[in-house]
Amino acid sequence: MDVWNLFLYVVASLLALKSLASLMSHHKKVVVQQLAIEYTQELAPKGKKSQGQTPDQHSELSPADQNASAA
Repeated sequence: MDVWNLFLYVVASLLALKSLASLMSHHKKVVVQQLAIEYTQELAPKGKKSQGQTPDQHSELSPADQNASAA
């Protein structure tokens, strides 16, 4: 019985680490994308809106992410 508990603990730990890594990489991607948008807006001439530089954030999100951001 102790072997099964150890096995389940190891599997759960690996799944948790995989989930954490996925969450962190997604967060990094979003932050880099936001910084790029802010940078291009700063480079745009004052008084003019940047044309097509800011993509609609909701159109690029998956349905699960849209539901999470709406909550």
